[in-house]
Amino acid sequence: MKRTGLRSPPSRQRGQTSMEYFVVVAFAILVLIEGADSSAINQVVSALKELYQGYGYAISYSTNLNAL
Repeated sequence: MKRTGLRSPPSRQRGQTSMEYFVVVAFAILVLIEGADSSAINQVVSALKELYQGYGYAISYSTNLNAL
């Protein structure tokens, strides 16, 4: 016995999955961006800037760049 009309074609199911994935990713990005100075993205950028400043300071005072 063959059932008809109970399932969507596989191509439509793949399209729905793509749309659900897009919605979840878009929501996650919005959550990360929101929050002005306390947002996760701003905290990561600030941490990288501080790390690079320390790295630049250490390199500027390095006199021997040869590996041992």
